[in-house]
Amino acid sequence: MIRLEGIEVRLGQFALRDVSFEIPPAGYGLLIGPTGSGKTSVLEAIAGHAPLRGGRIVLHGKDVTAVPPERRGVGVVYQQNNLFPHLSVAENIRYGLAHSDLSEADQRARVGELADSLGLDHILGRGVANLSGGEAQRVGLARALAPRPSVLLLDEPFASLDPATRFTLRQQLLDLHRQEGVTTLQVTHDFQEALQLGNLVAVMSEGRIVQHGRPEEVFRHPNSSFVARFIGAANVIEGIVTRVGDAEGADRQFAARFSAGSVTLDVIADREGLLNAVIHPEDIVLNHRPTGGSARNQLPATVTAVELAGPVTYIHLDAGWPLRAAVTSASAEAMGLAAGVALFATVKATAIRLV
Repeated sequence: MIRLEGIEVRLGQFALRDVSFEIPPAGYGLLIGPTGSGKTSVLEAIAGHAPLRGGRIVLHGKDVTAVPPERRGVGVVYQQNNLFPHLSVAENIRYGLAHSDLSEADQRARVGELADSLGLDHILGRGVANLSGGEAQRVGLARALAPRPSVLLLDEPFASLDPATRFTLRQQLLDLHRQEGVTTLQVTHDFQEALQLGNLVAVMSEGRIVQHGRPEEVFRHPNSSFVARFIGAANVIEGIVTRVGDAEGADRQFAARFSAGSVTLDVIADREGLLNAVIHPEDIVLNHRPTGGSARNQLPATVTAVELAGPVTYIHLDAGWPLRAAVTSASAEAMGLAAGVALFATVKATAIRLV
C-alpha cells in the first residue's frame, strides 16, 4: 500500500502541493501528466530522495516520512536503467541482493527465478554494454525486484523502446506484478499504459493531482477540459449552456442547449453558463444521410482528414467546429471516407459530458 497525505515538496522554483492519493496493497497505480508536472518528484519523495516540507508518506501501514531511503523497502527503475557496465547481466541482477541475508544458493535461485520470468536466461553471462533497450530495461527491472521490495516505483520505463518491445515488456511486467504482488506506481505520458496496466490513475498538473480514480472512469468522465485534452480521450468544445426544460427522471439535471458559434447541441446538464462539452470520438456515429431514432444531434459535416491507427481509424471533421470521430478501419473503407466527403455526425445528448 502507498498512501500520500497532503505531501509538500519544494525543488528550486518548483513545488508539489497537497499531493494525496492511495494505492491499495498489490495495486498498480499510474501517474500521468505533461512534462514538468511533478510526476518524477512524487516518486523521489516516496523513495526518500526528496525531503518533505509537509504531509506524510505511509507504506503498508508504516509512516516512512522520516525513514532513510535504504530502509523503506522501495525498488526503483528509471528510464535510464543505470546498469553497471563492468558486471554481467546476472551480476547486475544479483547486485540488488548485495545487502540481503540470503545465502549464495538462495541468491542464485532468485536471480534464476527473475531471469526465467523476464526471458533473460540465455544472456545471464553476457556483459550489458551490447544489450538491446528492452533487454537492458528487463535487467534493471529484475535488479529492482530481486530483494522483494514492498513497493516498486517505475519512472517511464518504456519511453525509449520501440512499440513492439514496449508491448511485450508491458505484458511481462503485468505478469510479473501479479506473480510478485508488489505494490507498484509507474510514471508515464501514455494513457494507453494506464488503461492496460493500472487499477488507479492520478493525473498531475503543475505539482498537483487534478483527478484520480480508475483508468476507465477518468477516461470516460474527465473532470476538466485539461484532463480531457491531455488523455486524448475526447473532443473539447467551449460554449454556453442554457436551460430549456426538465430532464425526466434525471436527478438534479435538466434539458439544455449547448451553443458554440453557429452550432448548437441538445444536452443534459446540471448547471448553466460557460462550460466545455466533452465528446468521445467513439460516441460519434457517422452516416451519409440523416437517421431517425432518439439522437437529436445530427450535424452536417465534411471530412477533412483520415488518420489510420491500426484497427481504428480517426475521421477528422468540420462540423462547424473541428471534431474527431472513431470508426473501425473496415467501416471507414466501406463508407468510402476520405477528405472532402460530406456526411452527418450524430451524437446523443446523454453522451455529451459538460465540464
